[in-house]
Amino acid sequence: MSLITQFRLLTINARLCSFNNLTTLINVHLLRQYATPTATKKDVELSYTTYPDHEHNIDPKKRSLIFLHGLFGAKGNLHSVSKHISGEGRKVVTYDARNHGESQHDPEMNYNCMADDLDGLIQDLNLNKPVVMGHSMGGKTAMTFALSKPDRLTALIVVDVTPAKSDVSELLKYAEAMKKVEIPSGISIAQVRKEIQVQLSSVVQNRAVLQFLLTNLREFDGVVIKWRMNIDGILNNFSHIEEFPRMNSDPFMKPTLFVFGANSLHYRYSSHKNNFSIKKLFPNVEITAIKEAGHFVHAEKPLEFVNIVKKFLDSVDKSSS
Repeated sequence: MSLITQFRLLTINARLCSFNNLTTLINVHLLRQYATPTATKKDVELSYTTYPDHEHNIDPKKRSLIFLHGLFGAKGNLHSVSKHISGEGRKVVTYDARNHGESQHDPEMNYNCMADDLDGLIQDLNLNKPVVMGHSMGGKTAMTFALSKPDRLTALIVVDVTPAKSDVSELLKYAEAMKKVEIPSGISIAQVRKEIQVQLSSVVQNRAVLQFLLTNLREFDGVVIKWRMNIDGILNNFSHIEEFPRMNSDPFMKPTLFVFGANSLHYRYSSHKNNFSIKKLFPNVEITAIKEAGHFVHAEKPLEFVNIVKKFLDSVDKSSS
C-alpha cells in the first residue's frame, strides 16, 4: 500500500535524515482535516517523525507511543528520549504542533482543536489505541484528548503540567520579545543567532531557555532567516494556552502517569486543589517527581525519565495483552 493510500494524504514530502549515523528517520508532512469547535473544517499540515528507523524493527506486542512537545518546542527536541524509548521495538511518533516547527500556521490555537489534530494524526497513521504522552502544553493537549476521546488511547502520560491554569507570564514576555527582535540580513544563521541572543538576553535571562528559543530561527529558501513559529498566532491565543478547558466528560479511567521535575514550579507550588483535580479527572493515576529536575525534566534527567516511562509502558503492555 502506498503512503498516499495508507495515510490519505493530499500532499506528501518524505525526507530521510541521518542523526549521528545511528538512525534514519522519516519526516512526513501530512495534510488532513480537523473539526473545529465551530464545526467548520480546515486543512492543517503537520510534520511528524517516527521511530525506530525501520518498520520491521517494531514489536507488535508493544503499544505505540505518541509524544507531544510543549510551547515553543518542536519534535526535534524529543529526538533523544524518543530514540531510547523506541530502542526495544516500540513505535514512537513525535510531531510539530500547529504553529510550531515545520507544521502549518493557523490563527486558531486552543486545546480542543489541538486535541482534534492529535486524533486525526492517530487515525491517519493507523495507530491502534496508542499511549499518549505530552509535556507542558502538549500535556494539556494530551489530557484534553484523553478526557474527550478516551476510547482512542490505551494510557496517558503527562509531563510537568496539571489540569489547571498555568502561570505563563514569563513565556508571554518571551514571545513578545521574540516578535520585536530585528533579524539582520546578509549574514549566516549562526551570526544571526548571536545577534538575536544579545537582543533577547535582557528578557530571557536563563541561558538554557534562551538557547532553546534560538533553535526556532530557520533559514527559508536559502535566503530569508526568520522564526519558524507563528508568533502572532501564539500571542493571540495565550489566554487559551494558559488555561485548561472545562471538560463536560467523565473521568479518564485508564492508566495514567504524571511525571514532574521536583524543582519545577508546577510541582513545588502545586496546590492541594490541583492534586485533587488530577485524581478527580484521572483516578487511575500514579504521580512521581524526579529529583534535581525542573520543568524540562525529560531533557534535564533523560535517563531517569526514560526508565520511569519505560516501566509504565511495560506495565501497560502487560495489562492490555
